[in-house]
Amino acid sequence: MPIEQQQQSRLTAQQRLAISRHALMSQLRGNERNGAHHRAGERPSLLDGIAWAPLARGVARHWWQRHPLHAAGQVARPVLEKYAREEPLKLVAVAAAVGAAVVLTRPWRLLSASALVATTFKTSELAGVVNALMQRKASPRR
Repeated sequence: MPIEQQQQSRLTAQQRLAISRHALMSQLRGNERNGAHHRAGERPSLLDGIAWAPLARGVARHWWQRHPLHAAGQVARPVLEKYAREEPLKLVAVAAAVGAAVVLTRPWRLLSASALVATTFKTSELAGVVNALMQRKASPRR
């Protein structure tokens, strides 16, 4: 019997489970294969091995930060967090109902793909203009 197997046979089930979890997480993070390192709190991604992935992430992050839905989410977040603390089951029920309504009504069928893409980018440009104007207004005058 190889030495590794002898050592593993002496370990408890919990110790073997911990070793397996650690090996699995290392594999998912890519630590063993390609030496990829992640900042603290950053999740492994399917795009980690692709050379242009950081650029794509940056572009997507920049686009999302300028999108009107992001702004609406930032406004709604405090209200939703308070409601989630007070009534978590109701919030889950409402989310499930909204999700079911969207699936049943299929609103994406009302728009063509090109109209949806054009609307998405057009509203993002408007958000960028509003953001730039607000930053100018908020900057201190000299």
